[in-house]
Amino acid sequence: MSFRYVAKTTSGGIVRGELNADSRSEALHSLSKQSLFPIKVEPTKKLTGGRRVRNRDVALFYSNLADLLEGGVPLVRSLELLVGRSNSNSLTSVIGEIRVGVANGQNMSAAMREHPAAFDSFAVNIVKAGEKGGFLEESLSSLARFTERNEELRSRVFGAIAYPAFLLFAGSLQLIALLLFFVPRFQVIFDRLEKRGDLPAPTVLLLGMSEFIQEHWLVLIGLTTVLVVYAWSWLKTDSGRYAWDLCRLKLWGIGSVSRQFASARFCHILGTMLQNGVPIIDSLEVSRQVTGNRVMSDAIKTASASIASGNSLAAPLANSGQF
Repeated sequence: MSFRYVAKTTSGGIVRGELNADSRSEALHSLSKQSLFPIKVEPTKKLTGGRRVRNRDVALFYSNLADLLEGGVPLVRSLELLVGRSNSNSLTSVIGEIRVGVANGQNMSAAMREHPAAFDSFAVNIVKAGEKGGFLEESLSSLARFTERNEELRSRVFGAIAYPAFLLFAGSLQLIALLLFFVPRFQVIFDRLEKRGDLPAPTVLLLGMSEFIQEHWLVLIGLTTVLVVYAWSWLKTDSGRYAWDLCRLKLWGIGSVSRQFASARFCHILGTMLQNGVPIIDSLEVSRQVTGNRVMSDAIKTASASIASGNSLAAPLANSGQF
C-alpha cells in the first residue's frame, strides 16, 4: 500500500515523498527509523475510476482465491500469494490493498467495495453472502464462472451489434448531409414542382425537415446536449435508477432475459445460504442485493417483511408480479 507523507527533518526542514507499507502505523514507524517527524501521512488514491481492471483478470483472481481457500490457506495469506501472481498491475495494487484491509480486521466484501472500478456491487454482495453464510469459497467459484460467462456473452453481443451500429451511425451522417447540403441545391426545382402540385407529400416533408435543420441547427445541438446531460444525471438518482430498472424489465425481448438473470441470481444465493443454515430473514436481506434490479429487490424486501409477520414466501412474491 502506498502512502504520501509530509515530514520534518532533524534540522527543521520539510520533506515530501511516498513510501510503501502495509498500514499507516507501519508507515509512521518507517519514517521514524529515517529520523523524520511525520506531519501528514495519508494513503494514495485507490483505483476508483479511470483505468478499469479487465474482467478476465478479475475472474482469474476469483478462481485462484477460491482454490487457495479450499486448500486450507488462510484468507490473508491467500491474498498475499495472489499479489505476486497477478499479471495485471492495476489488479495487483487492488489485491494488495484488500489484503491490508482484511489483515486489519475488515471484511473482504467491505474492502472490495472500496474499489468499484474492479468489483461491481453484484460481486461485492456475492462475497458478502459467502462471508455471512460461511461458504466464501463457493461464492468465489460461482463469481469466477459467472464473470467468465458474462464476458463471453458480452463479446458475442458486441460482435453481433457492431456492424448494425456502424450502419446506423453512417446512415445518420448521410441523412444529415443530405438534408443540409444536397436538398438545398435542388430547392429551385422543388419549388417549381410544388407550385404545379406535382410534389409528393414525403418530399414536402423532407424539404420542411431540411429547412428546419438549416435554420435551427444550433438550437437542436444545444437542446440535444441538455437532454443528454439531464438524462445522464437523472439516471444517477434513486428515482432514475428505479425507473431504468423498471424499464429494463418491460423492454420487449430484453425484459424477460433481465428478469431471468435476476431471478437466477436471487434463487442461487438464497438456496445456498439456507443450505448453510443461515436464517431465512437474513438470507433474503443478502440475496435480494444480488439481483442487480431495484424493482425485484423491493419485491423481495416486501416478501421478507411478510415472512417476519408469519406469512409464507410464495404469496408476496407472486403478488409482486415480478416472479
